[in-house]
Amino acid sequence: MPKINTVLTLIALNFIVCANAVSQTNTTTVSSILDNPVDGQKVILRGKIIGHQQNETDYTFTDNTNEITIELEDDNYPFNSNTTVEISGIVDFESEHPDEAVKDPTPEKIQIRVDQLQVVNSNE
Repeated sequence: MPKINTVLTLIALNFIVCANAVSQTNTTTVSSILDNPVDGQKVILRGKIIGHQQNETDYTFTDNTNEITIELEDDNYPFNSNTTVEISGIVDFESEHPDEAVKDPTPEKIQIRVDQLQVVNSNE
């Protein structure tokens, strides 16, 4: 019986830890990221990808509060500028010298490295 209680306790703790991890990454806005950027912060954004930039993996994303550059490694996502998407990723202070001790947090240098993209509404 003690083994079963231990297993149940471990399962409950795992559930609490996972639920806490999910709650740590709430949907946010582009404006709030640009107002208070935190390098490495996990974020979830909902909005539209409205353009492709010169770099093959960089796109412009908007959530109607502001615009930000996002980095998509795969360009085969099914979207156009009318498609609402939800992205999750990491705030990254882009730097021309990645080994710099201090990265540049100006709005032009802040981007989101996208880990996951999900189509929410396709208005084609």
